Amino acid sequence: MPIIHFSVDWWNTLHQPASIIRPGGPTIGQEFLWPLLTNDAAYTVLFAWLWLMRMQTEIFERRARALMMAKGA
Repeated sequence: MPIIHFSVDWWNTLHQPASIIRPGGPTIGQEFLWPLLTNDAAYTVLFAWLWLMRMQTEIFERRARALMMAKGA
């Protein structure tokens, strides 16, 4: 993972330099930066919501399985 992250600095002839997370601040234009950050936040919220829904579904399935086992025993 670190090789992938630092490859843009080590082999700058092969890769575009970092343009968002860098010491001097982002070099990407504001008209691209804000939609990018908005989409990043939206996908993070979507992931968290879907993950919580899946966890809730798993809990319900386990409870249903436990009730079926208790009734069958």
